[in-house]
Amino acid sequence: MFEDRMKTSAIPERVYALCQAVKSRSMQESDLRELLEPSDLGGATKYFGTVRDAARQLGLISVKEGEISLAVESKQVASYDAMREYIVSNIAAITDGLFFEVSKVYLSMNEQVFKYKAVSEASLVEHMSKTIGVPVYEDDMRAWRFWASYLGLGNLHDMILLPNMHQYLKSVLAVTKLKKGEEYTFTDFILAIKPYAEIGLSDIDGNKKINMAMSNGLRALHDEGVIQLSHKLDSGDMWFLYEAELHTIKSTVTHVTVRR
Repeated sequence: MFEDRMKTSAIPERVYALCQAVKSRSMQESDLRELLEPSDLGGATKYFGTVRDAARQLGLISVKEGEISLAVESKQVASYDAMREYIVSNIAAITDGLFFEVSKVYLSMNEQVFKYKAVSEASLVEHMSKTIGVPVYEDDMRAWRFWASYLGLGNLHDMILLPNMHQYLKSVLAVTKLKKGEEYTFTDFILAIKPYAEIGLSDIDGNKKINMAMSNGLRALHDEGVIQLSHKLDSGDMWFLYEAELHTIKSTVTHVTVRR
């Protein structure tokens, strides 16, 4: 799911259910398969393998000699939000895979994504393949949208993902060492979140311009009072959010204060 081909059957809800099944004890793979794919249903569903592989690639489970066990603390899969925070904190585990590459390209496209009616539209799939340099298929993109939405890279609207990293950034703030009530230069803020937010910051080198998805997320956190974005006229550390003419933070920012 996260290494090469993405599978629509390996949705976040099923990965979470698998983790819940082994949260308190390890299980034989055959028993776990029977639990998630009961044979008395006639064998109509065949998704266990893809779900197991997704959970393993994310570092959530370990598979050894036919036995599956939880590879993280149980509190890290105590809820959907907790599992998201763990995945974000361990995002380096999937940076070499197709999911990460597709996400980087999509988030860097800004308003260009609105040209398409679906993430699986042939012209967008072709653009992904050419940009990344490896084949990307429609099924990959259909599967990608479920995890992109769950991790908080944007909001699903029909078959398109509207770029907004609000939820993802909330998880990033939960795992960074940024101090509440402290004001940071925007450069220091970016340096602090980049190990976890590289997926949305791959195109900033040398230009100090933040893409639409990250900008939308930062403004949403500002509006919620989670952070405070500010522009100090005497600061030489100026960055540029993706322009939003109707927002109080139209573009330029120099500092960030973590409120809560």
